[in-house]
Amino acid sequence: MITDRYKIREQNETLVLSTIIHNTLISRASISQLTGLNKASTSAIVKDLIDESLVIETGTGDSTSVGGRRPIQLSLNKDAGFSLSIDLGYDYISSMLTNLNGEVVAQFKERNFYIRKKNVINKIKEIVLSYEFYYSACRFRLIGVALAVHGIVDQSSIVFTPYYDLDQLDLAKQLQSELGIPVYIENEANLTALAETSFSTNEPNLVSISIHSGIGAGIIINGELYHGRNGHSGEVGHMILYPNGIACPCGNKGCLEQYCSEKSILKQYRCLKANEDVTLYDLANDYSAANQDVIELVEGTAHEISIGVRNIISCFAPSVVYINSPLTRKLPFFLNLISNHISSKFSKDIPILTSDMGATASLLGAAVLNLQNFFNIPHLYLSKESM
Repeated sequence: MITDRYKIREQNETLVLSTIIHNTLISRASISQLTGLNKASTSAIVKDLIDESLVIETGTGDSTSVGGRRPIQLSLNKDAGFSLSIDLGYDYISSMLTNLNGEVVAQFKERNFYIRKKNVINKIKEIVLSYEFYYSACRFRLIGVALAVHGIVDQSSIVFTPYYDLDQLDLAKQLQSELGIPVYIENEANLTALAETSFSTNEPNLVSISIHSGIGAGIIINGELYHGRNGHSGEVGHMILYPNGIACPCGNKGCLEQYCSEKSILKQYRCLKANEDVTLYDLANDYSAANQDVIELVEGTAHEISIGVRNIISCFAPSVVYINSPLTRKLPFFLNLISNHISSKFSKDIPILTSDMGATASLLGAAVLNLQNFFNIPHLYLSKESM
């Protein structure tokens, strides 16, 4: 029975903290009303949260219509700790430090860096130390490190990565041992979906499709990130588009991402131009200049991507689909080309949008993952102004 009392107390503390996070500047009386806890319990829990440096008093609000003392307002002590996000890209590594409110404090991207088993541990430790100036003097210092991996991840264990050799490395365990702080690993597309539902829409049913060196989808169902068996959900880049087509590192042939990923479209474009140095900006200029070969390449790719999007919509019936990719950011017309091919009665009323978060989506999602675990709040909704 004592254990049950402690568990109830812990649940109530989480409820109060969640209410403060989701309602900036709130009084004890308002917390009591919103949570259903009595005023004495609310005040006791708030005192504990203040003592723990998680909550601070931030001035007074307006008094009621009948007068009386002005209520003391409470808010999250957002600078009591910091979260570190790291995106392990195919040919880059990017990082972001956020405070406890999900606000970006600092970020950095190193291009032309290729992750390998032999360099990943030291590189991540180097990044952690590079941000020490920000977190060294605060109460909770660094609350966690969350890594975005472009591959299959099951409970922070890397199962398969087609473009770097980390699948035989217990990366989370090794890093946690060396850093002495929690380390979480999650699929990059899953983190973009987590960012969309936490920062952008609060929509409980959505799909976020990431198109980079590969193609993946993060799926949110009833507010929960859907992982499937052994973390294999959302591997939409390995839908078979053309049976007996181009061989894929996954072992199949004709996978969607062999035709429609950023890496694939650039490879095809560079072949057309016989120039390995051309970029997506050059491709956009050629498309605008009505280069017929480029028009066929771009519109054909958009049609192929639309097949994958239609399949996803038919399977999951989301309320909204986000596409997060350099293709939609650097080729502004590309999303419309995809949408023009999506007209079935299952999908025609579902918005297909470009993510507002751009290249930072997976990093923001990693911050959400850190904060969810630190606060023990599974459904964490943060202000879009934090981005």
